Amino acid sequence: MENACPDAAPKRGSFRDIPIDILRGLAIVLMILANLVPALFMPPVPGWFRFLCSLAAPLFIVTAGMMVALSRTGKGRSFGYIALRGGLVILVAALLQVLVFKYIPFIDMDVLYLIGISLPLAYLYLGLPERKRWIVIVAILLMAPVLWAGLGYNTAVIDPTFSLFSPAVPGTPVPGPLDIVKSWFVDGWFPIFPWAALALFGAEVGMYRWGKGEVRSFRFNCEGLYATGLLIGGGILWVLFPGAQALRDGYVELFYPPVIGLLLFSAGVFLLALTVLDHLPGYYSLLDPLRVTGECSLAIYLIHYTIIQKVIAPLQIRLPLLQYLEVYFVLLIGMILLAYLLRWVRKTWRNQPFLVRFLIGG
Repeated sequence: MENACPDAAPKRGSFRDIPIDILRGLAIVLMILANLVPALFMPPVPGWFRFLCSLAAPLFIVTAGMMVALSRTGKGRSFGYIALRGGLVILVAALLQVLVFKYIPFIDMDVLYLIGISLPLAYLYLGLPERKRWIVIVAILLMAPVLWAGLGYNTAVIDPTFSLFSPAVPGTPVPGPLDIVKSWFVDGWFPIFPWAALALFGAEVGMYRWGKGEVRSFRFNCEGLYATGLLIGGGILWVLFPGAQALRDGYVELFYPPVIGLLLFSAGVFLLALTVLDHLPGYYSLLDPLRVTGECSLAIYLIHYTIIQKVIAPLQIRLPLLQYLEVYFVLLIGMILLAYLLRWVRKTWRNQPFLVRFLIGG
């Protein structure tokens, strides 16, 4: 990428890039839309709806990768600090599975597990020479279909009836160590191959945006062209090789399996959205509900999933699209109001403990 227009300098400890917070908030908004489906949506699910749901996780993963670049360059964080944050993300993911889903943790690859692993991985990745870094991304992308061809891609998931608090269903096969390893690397919810490539792409974008001590403002005639290339190239590959686009336990995203075309297209969506937002500073106040949600994305992720599993799913009801959207907007508004409350807490509670900042945003 060539030089882009500088904007402002990242400040150690206090800097926030508003467009990135907005994009992270958009990812959470779409993720709530997707995660509510298994508990509430009456099939069939429209194709456009599945497409929108499929953008949530890629946006979330790319922004997570970008934060590593900001921590490494703009805030001078050490590898130990990033590894600690990654470990805490994995711990939170495990607690969510145990306390909310009542599953045995670590037997399948949740998106938070992927992000927890990707944080220190991205930190080490950014220590490589730039040309070698891009080789790593390409290699991870290309390795995925090779592993699918050699080991197979199971569109089913490890049976969730395995519970810490109740016996397994009689006759259900117990997943062995190789099954668990395969789910983490090949065919789990968010296997390292190829999803880690998207996190590393985010780290690369973060270095480009913040790596020289200033914020590069993305332009349509530069970064916008890269985005267009990814959208067109990724879109063509996605149409030619769409994959199974299977449904998993009621989840309707189109990335089971996560084919290369989809990931490239998603990277293009992220770059184009960031470019557009860089040209809309006058509208940031209107987009503040997205921004405030993005400021505390981990807390919103945990709380919305808890509400879905503990309040909505036990009702065992199914709603058509319009009624589903009504419930979704009620839940979404509740999460936005919670995000504003957490913003107020952050502003009024000085010297918060590290774990509090980790959970509710710095």
